[in-house]
Amino acid sequence: MNTITVSKKTTLLLPHHRFEMENNHVEITIMTPVNVTEDRQKVIFSLNNIFPKSELIEKKNTISIKEHDFKVLEKLKEKIKSKKSLAVLQRILYNNYHMENTWFLINKQAAFVDVVALIENENESPLGPIKISITGCNLEVVNEWFES
Repeated sequence: MNTITVSKKTTLLLPHHRFEMENNHVEITIMTPVNVTEDRQKVIFSLNNIFPKSELIEKKNTISIKEHDFKVLEKLKEKIKSKKSLAVLQRILYNNYHMENTWFLINKQAAFVDVVALIENENESPLGPIKISITGCNLEVVNEWFES
């Protein structure tokens, strides 16, 4: 936080980035199906590779993560930047954006080997993708966070 002294008695705290102000209202949902042909532990391993230290919500046919902080996407962001895939991600986020909601997909099998492979439709991941949805946030703020 940066501080600005307005008077001797008043000090304002300003966030470093605009996304910190809007982070309070954001909901990030990460979800993937678990097919009957899949080993459930391998699906859990895939999610833990890309989203470490996240609390998994297990249901019969899906495993998901729900967070209210961009930090859950930190490792994914690092991998996207290291592969120089940020422009691809931003195009996908833009194409899927509607009323402060956007989403993108990554390949579940690639996640198993600790690789982030962005995909544009579900058919590109034979066992079903991992879907990351970002709700309640302006697209510009989402892009700023991925760029930071």
